[in-house]
Parts: sequence; structure tokens; C-alpha cells
Amino acid sequence: MDNINRVNRPQSSDVSRPQAQRPATERIQPPKKLNRMKKPLLILGALLLVALAAGGAFYLKSQAGVAGTIDSGRYQAVFFTNGQVYFGKLSKVNGDYMRLENVYYLQNKTEATDEASPQSASAQNASDVELIKLGNEIHGPEDEMLISKDQVLFFENLKPAGTVSQTITNFQKTKK
Repeated sequence: MDNINRVNRPQSSDVSRPQAQRPATERIQPPKKLNRMKKPLLILGALLLVALAAGGAFYLKSQAGVAGTIDSGRYQAVFFTNGQVYFGKLSKVNGDYMRLENVYYLQNKTEATDEASPQSASAQNASDVELIKLGNEIHGPEDEMLISKDQVLFFENLKPAGTVSQTITNFQKTKK
């Protein structure tokens, strides 16, 4: 009977029931195939970023383009598509226009030529031209030209010791 009483009796509180152990929560790891795909994607992404950065730098540099080669401390010779050449200080206005200031151009000296001897007229040399300052023409232009880039064939930075640069410098000294 003792057995029966023990079975029917409530158990004491100081005896603990054995509890089932719960398995520890484990991280679920993605299959190895996904990890293998991540590495090439990261490399591809990094290469794409480098290519975009290089392309952006090239684009910004090309925007400065030709205007970036203008030496603002020197005079430039600007050659137009119609064959004219002007000298002065060239600068960029915007993407479509350039500004030429302190403008000069070459003109043949006007001397009476002997029409009977056309060889003398065709045998002109560099001393038969003169440098003319823009602004004294009959229509009275300002000493500045806004030029469409479409009309410019090319330009050159002039050496300070060159004939045109020296002539302009001497003219400005005598003008002051």
C-alpha cells in the first residue's frame, strides 16, 4: 500500500522534474553556392565602380577639353574656318562660345603697286603685313569678339618672344 500512497501523493516541490533539453538555436547558413556567387559579384561591382569613376573623370576632363589648353598668360592666334586669323587673349565663355579680347589682325600694307610688274606684288614677304588693332574700323567695334566654337578651326598659344607678341607688347607700351 505504500506504493499506492506514493503514487497518489503529490510530489514535493523540492524535487524537480527532468525537463527535456531544447536544442540550441543554430544559424541557418545559406548554401555554399550563394557564397561562391557573392565573391565574383563583389569583384564585378568594384570593377564597375572603378570604371564609372574613370569615365566620370575623363568626361569632366574632356569638358575642359580645348579650353583647358588656353594659356591665359599668353596671347593666342585664332584661325577661323573662313581663313581669317586674329590675335588676342582667348577665354572660354561656355560650351558654345569663346571670347577673344585685346584683338589684333594682320593686314597687307597698302602701297602703290606697279600694275605693269605683277611679280613685285606676288613677291611679298612677312614685312609687307602690319598688325592692326581691332576697334578703329569704320563700324567702331569694341575690342572684344565673341566667337562660336564652330567657326574656330584651331588656335595656338603664342610665345612671348614671338614677333606678334612682341609687337602687341610694344604697341601697348607706347599707348600708355
